[in-house]
Amino acid sequence: MAQSKSRTILPIAFIIALFYAIIFFHSSGRSAGPSFVRNYDLHEQDSIQPTDQVSLSTGNHDFAIATFLTGQAKDDSYFTATRTLAYQVLHAPSTKIRNSSIAFVVLCSESLEEDKRAQLREDGAIVAEVKDITLNSWIKVQVDRWKEQFTKLRVFEMTQYRRVLYIDADTLITKPMDDIFAEPEVASLAPTLFHRKDKIKDDEAELPKEWLFAARSDNAFLGERDHPVPPLQTNVLTAGFFMAAPDQKLFDHFLSVIKHEGRFDSWSMEQSMLNYVFRREGAMPWRELNWRWSATWPSEKDLDMGVHSLHEKFWVTGPQKLTDMWKARRDEMLQFYGES
Repeated sequence: MAQSKSRTILPIAFIIALFYAIIFFHSSGRSAGPSFVRNYDLHEQDSIQPTDQVSLSTGNHDFAIATFLTGQAKDDSYFTATRTLAYQVLHAPSTKIRNSSIAFVVLCSESLEEDKRAQLREDGAIVAEVKDITLNSWIKVQVDRWKEQFTKLRVFEMTQYRRVLYIDADTLITKPMDDIFAEPEVASLAPTLFHRKDKIKDDEAELPKEWLFAARSDNAFLGERDHPVPPLQTNVLTAGFFMAAPDQKLFDHFLSVIKHEGRFDSWSMEQSMLNYVFRREGAMPWRELNWRWSATWPSEKDLDMGVHSLHEKFWVTGPQKLTDMWKARRDEMLQFYGES
């Protein structure tokens, strides 16, 4: 009789323990939903149905890290910076990519000399020449050659890749970037919010039905070098670091926007255009990447807090510790290729 009671009590105890374990696990979990949902009304959140789920694979180049190099620079500073970025992404033991599904691509303008292209290929980069984007006369910039910065928008035409992470060449990488392709903000496309009809202009090309564009808030509006870490989010993205799902229809939309005088502030070039197209209140509000992936106006606090990439022209400016790190990485690159 005692054995029968024991056999009855044990299953009941197991069920009770399992019940409380499930409750604990559920209550201690955290939401991994895309950060852009915070910008929607509740009825809009209910309508979001993520598609095109991405999982990292190996063997094929499903993903790319890309940068852009113009041939109109007044010296070789950005060429050296591009080579240094390539070294960090492809070869440096502490920062190189680990996943073979990620390619490193340098988009180059038509004006870039062939010897520089050959050097980048020798360094291990995929070099892709792209045509300059034809700009209307209304677009004015501080220095005329800076108009070529619009050409980097051609990353949106790289449809052979499911996702492209664009990084400006003047960037110090502190940790491998592989895992950014598995972030929740990156894993799925978002539906265009066509019900925001007052934000969709008839004189612009048709919007895609779904899209992906994720970036980081610009620390220029958060105190520059004195920005808090972790930083706050703003409504202004920086175009020096962003993730996109390439889409020809989206690129064609960009071209239609560029045609309209005053549609965005051309003084800030492609950054202003991207802020306009992906404005928070628009039909395609940009997603916010985790702050640990990138920082503009970087400080030692960003480094200490584990930010993966720091965007600055470290050969001419920046905190001493960070400039020393970038220059050391540049020297490592030259030594790696037997040039020092």
